[in-house]
Amino acid sequence: MKIKRSQGPGKTPASGKAKKTAASSLDFRHLLQAQLEGVQEIQETATTSEVQARQQGNPALRLQGVQLTEATIDSLDSFARALEDASLSSADLEPFISALEEENQGLLDIKEQLPADDPLAQLLEQVAAACYLETAKYRRGDYDN
Repeated sequence: MKIKRSQGPGKTPASGKAKKTAASSLDFRHLLQAQLEGVQEIQETATTSEVQARQQGNPALRLQGVQLTEATIDSLDSFARALEDASLSSADLEPFISALEEENQGLLDIKEQLPADDPLAQLLEQVAAACYLETAKYRRGDYDN
């Protein structure tokens, strides 16, 4: 037994395909071209404005900010290890605190030169806040033995 697919009432397989192919290929090409032109305009506009906004920052300044952030995080780690060492007095921690205070000031200086909505500026602010917190706790006497 052969099963034939029905194309709906009144349509024959040959006549339905011919009409659909001619009409749909023409419409499809037109729609595709219109969509591609619209997408290209949107991409150019978004890409150009985003790139210009991001390139406003000095690459050397951004690199310096990233390097100082890494150095400050390393200093915070070293300070944490020094705090764990019971043989060190609070006076022995002073060099760590001095370094953290200098790095904190450097982070804030670089942050001020970046746009406020820059992700790097936000990172610098977060690391500077952690750094300030630790130095303030030391200066307040929280780590005195």
